[in-house]
Amino acid sequence: MPKSLSTLRERPYRLLWTARSISAMGNALIPVTVVFAILRSGGSAMNVGTVLTCHAVGQVAMLPVGGVWADRLSRKLVLMASDAIQAVCYGLLAVMIFLDQAAVWQFAATYTIAGMAMAFFTPASRAVLPELVGAEHLQPANALLGLTDSTTKVLGPALAALLLAVSSPGTAILVNSLSFLLSFVLIGRMQLHRQAQRSGKQHFFADLRDGWLAVAKHRWYLANLLCWGVWNFAIAFFFVLGPVVMQNGHGGATAWSVIMITGSVGSIVGGLAALHYRPRRPLVTANAAAVIGIGPLALLAPPAPLFVIALGVAVAFTMTSLVGEILATTQQQLFPEELLARVSSLDWMISLIAMPAGYAAAAPVAELLGMRTTLLAAAALIGTPCLLLNLLPGVRSVQRFPDGTIGIAGEEGIAAPLPEAASVPSLTVSTETSGSPGQ
Repeated sequence: MPKSLSTLRERPYRLLWTARSISAMGNALIPVTVVFAILRSGGSAMNVGTVLTCHAVGQVAMLPVGGVWADRLSRKLVLMASDAIQAVCYGLLAVMIFLDQAAVWQFAATYTIAGMAMAFFTPASRAVLPELVGAEHLQPANALLGLTDSTTKVLGPALAALLLAVSSPGTAILVNSLSFLLSFVLIGRMQLHRQAQRSGKQHFFADLRDGWLAVAKHRWYLANLLCWGVWNFAIAFFFVLGPVVMQNGHGGATAWSVIMITGSVGSIVGGLAALHYRPRRPLVTANAAAVIGIGPLALLAPPAPLFVIALGVAVAFTMTSLVGEILATTQQQLFPEELLARVSSLDWMISLIAMPAGYAAAAPVAELLGMRTTLLAAAALIGTPCLLLNLLPGVRSVQRFPDGTIGIAGEEGIAAPLPEAASVPSLTVSTETSGSPGQ
């Protein structure tokens, strides 16, 4: 087995990877399927927007809660509970569709609860990895999971379209329910190499404060998360305004589909690269690579020929996928394992707020400033903050040591020093960012 795939020799990780692959493929059917299920049941475009918003709000609202409980309980149990809840939600929704009894409020309720369950799964799945593999194998372990996610996002919509062509939306939703059920079974068989140390239980808000204060104490790392949040906000302009540019005499839907396909291929290439490429200065490399994200927005401004835009998007998405795995691995090693799910939940929460905010702002800003000015301003917003981050000594001090682990220069072999739960001062105050792009 190639060295980059050696983590698959570990049975616990192999079970997690298989479970994630199956549930990710099932879940990739849902964005297309739910929309058409609502429309076929007599719903309107406004109903579709309401249901999708409910799902997103439920996920964002529960991420801090999911982070706290994933640090308090066994992360394996949190993953299993999340899978079980989503299996039930999608199973009930499929039955209601088959019986022709699915009203819009039922779509909204079940999809919201599924989103809330996913808010527990997301931080727990990142935080559990150090319990399955050694520190030197974390990046290929993250990369394999990221590669699976990228691949399913390419294959999922095509499979959803096929299922919708030959059957009802209920079939695809039932397939997703079964995928979570199978994931539940596989994770249940996963034996952790070791259990992460758990901090003493406190009041919920004290636990939440400790996790977020661990990030706030290192202002350079908090700045890193916020700047990647700005990155996610700005790249959302590309997804909203890109189809508009293409529609105005530059190839329309066909051209936009070509751009999206090349972007998906780029994401897969980035995942493959992350299996091998391990930069010596992870944060410096990630922030410098952010400049490539300028490409898709800047190329739309003239606009450039289709093949040039497609190439720029492929390169940018390759960078996004690679950098995402580098940032995830860095986060897993800079913070103590007992705080990791809370730190991860903050990271994901920043992303999930930033991108929808960008979606909402794109059209009004373009109407106010004009398409070309808006695209160029968003491109500048992508590159400038992350480049400035590399001037911070704390960002430059994060290094990969010869044994493959990541830490603070001068503290080799130790994670970043963080406050103990018992000595945390009062808080006067995520980046999936947030600290990770494109989540």
